Amino acid sequence: CYNCDTTTTPLWRRDDDGNNICNACGLYYKLHNVHRPLSMKRTIIHRRKR
Repeated sequence: CYNCDTTTTPLWRRDDDGNNICNACGLYYKLHNVHRPLSMKRTIIHRRKR
């Protein structure tokens, strides 16, 4: 990810400049119009139990 340097994500997205960003950063950017802070980064991906 261009923003948080992660290498695993369920979906890769692009920001307005065309950089590859992870799903979490992409959704945060779309909602808040600012890049996601690094303090919100998680080290592992949790699966939902459905």
